[in-house]
Amino acid sequence: MSVQHSQPFNPTHERTDGEVFSPSLPGAVDWPDQVVHPPAVQRGTGRRTRRKVSRGWWWLLLVVLSGLAIVGTGMVFLDRSYAGRILPNVTVRGVAVGNMTREEARAAIEASFAPFLAQPVVLTYSGRSWTPTLAELGVALEIDEALDAALAVGRSANLFTDLQQMSAVWQYGIDIPLRLSIDQDAMQRYLLARVAEVEQPARDAHLMLHGTTVEVAPSAVGRQVLVAETLQEILSAIQDLNPDTVALRTRALEPSLRDDAAFLAQDQIAALLAGPVTLLVDNRPFVWSLDELARMIRVERISDPMGDRLEVSVDHDMVMEKLIALGDSTEVKGTYPRLNWNEGKLEIFQPGKPGKRIDEAQALNAVLEALNKPADQRTVTVNFREIPPPVTADNLDQLGITTLLGVGRSDFTGSAPYRVTNIQAGMRLLHGILIPPGEEFSFNQTIGRIDSSNGFVEGYAIIQNRTQLEWGGGICQDSTTVFRAAFWAGLPITERWGHSFYISWYDRYGFGPYGDGPGMDATIFTGGPDLKFLNDTGGWILMQTMVDTRRNLAEVRLYGPETGRKVLLEGPVITNRTPPPTEPVYVAVPERPVGQPRQSDKARGGMDILFTRIVLGPDGKEIERREFVTRFKPWPDIFEYNPADLGPDGKPLPTPTPPPAEPIPVEQPPVEPPTDATG
Repeated sequence: MSVQHSQPFNPTHERTDGEVFSPSLPGAVDWPDQVVHPPAVQRGTGRRTRRKVSRGWWWLLLVVLSGLAIVGTGMVFLDRSYAGRILPNVTVRGVAVGNMTREEARAAIEASFAPFLAQPVVLTYSGRSWTPTLAELGVALEIDEALDAALAVGRSANLFTDLQQMSAVWQYGIDIPLRLSIDQDAMQRYLLARVAEVEQPARDAHLMLHGTTVEVAPSAVGRQVLVAETLQEILSAIQDLNPDTVALRTRALEPSLRDDAAFLAQDQIAALLAGPVTLLVDNRPFVWSLDELARMIRVERISDPMGDRLEVSVDHDMVMEKLIALGDSTEVKGTYPRLNWNEGKLEIFQPGKPGKRIDEAQALNAVLEALNKPADQRTVTVNFREIPPPVTADNLDQLGITTLLGVGRSDFTGSAPYRVTNIQAGMRLLHGILIPPGEEFSFNQTIGRIDSSNGFVEGYAIIQNRTQLEWGGGICQDSTTVFRAAFWAGLPITERWGHSFYISWYDRYGFGPYGDGPGMDATIFTGGPDLKFLNDTGGWILMQTMVDTRRNLAEVRLYGPETGRKVLLEGPVITNRTPPPTEPVYVAVPERPVGQPRQSDKARGGMDILFTRIVLGPDGKEIERREFVTRFKPWPDIFEYNPADLGPDGKPLPTPTPPPAEPIPVEQPPVEPPTDATG
């Protein structure tokens, strides 16, 4: 923004006779106030009178034209005499420039104002000084503009105006103003650059919490330059075109947060960190350390006209987060009820049990109260609240279980009674279970303990690479059947292990609607291999089981929300067929009677079986293509002998009688754990 400062040109002068003479500005003509009154005309003399008047006007016009010619000639002579020069008696802000050329006049003006042009103003502050130039301040002395005005005096296009100006100049002279052009933006920029050298912000007191250590950094008074006021003083100082000194205008800046407020907050934090907090949950102590408590402390600055203050508090949300985490780790979860499908009309045949969890709201209040106590009084006893079962008769219709998702079947023809008992025991534990949305089903976790407490009996299973008695022999019939149901439901299989060697009875129903075949099995072992799948349907899944001893059929059905999925099968592709080992394996079993060996395992060949599941979505687009591989390794004939019946080479001593023929319990081993028991 430019601000123009100038002195108006008003060449009004008082004459010696007392009259005020005001020469007009260019383009204006001043005429004397004069009124001509024509004489009265008498009757009968009008024509003669009009003739006299006409001759008078012609004479007057002739006189005027002659005068103008004389004046014009004089003006031309005068203009030629002062060609390129300023008329006499002309000054520019008091500097005489009459009879001078433009260059001479410029030199005279610059010489007159040389000190101002060299150093217009000196800025000072606290022993420091700055000497800006006119250009740095955005100021320009408009000498050319004044010279243009001086050269234009008496040289307008109006003869009468020029006569008036020249007459006034000759008699009284004329002073042309010298204008300053000021760019206040530039001046302000220069001033702001000095501000950066001078200003110091006020420094508030600062509270620092490092772990459990609280420190206070003291406050300090700052200094601010008053830019607008200093700018005005500079503008005033340069008006008389003389060098001047201007002191930077400043004011003190008081800190908003003073030391006493910070020290008060420091004391409050120290009180909160007087000692750790101990929470007793079922008489189990959970200690919150000072570091943990320090992370919960919040310090908020509160603005106040009388001075800011610091408000120290405990983050309730963070305390609640820790209590929720404590509740998650100590919660005794309720159990889901067991349901019957009942042709789509779900019914509870075994109610769920309520759980219990810490009362987070009570614990929050107790912890906050403890933080205001001394260190030796910071033990909190946490109460429990009962959690109702997540599924009850009131919300069965909200589970979204409406559709049969998948069916798995397996055949146990030829199984020994112990095996049928264990198959039935496992299916009873699986029947009616609910799998929540998004939850991963675990066979081992659902079955629990495989012992007499859950109805299992001892049976033969593969342990340390040979068949021997173990609790739950036959349970792999159940895991295989569940695997097939999840497979045909199109659910993501997250863990599955195939058996170690081939047994033919798992071929039946192996590929569901595609017929029988090997390799579609799943082995489990408590604490080891597991069968897992994910409920990604968005609703609940209900598992229903059935054991038909008349048809030797085990069946698992999965019900849930309609998914619109379709499952396709490619394969199986069988490779790497390997014949069974020809050399038998002899195992020393001290429990065997001397002279009465037993064949525990029958030799069989190995093979690799690969099949691919393709899952299509409701729109027919493929959402999964996954290969499943089962590797059956070759398995030898295994014989159990009393150590006395084996020679130094580990082979049986010659005996006149062959081993008695005993039934060979055939079971499926898992994938090579060091010790396993499977069905």
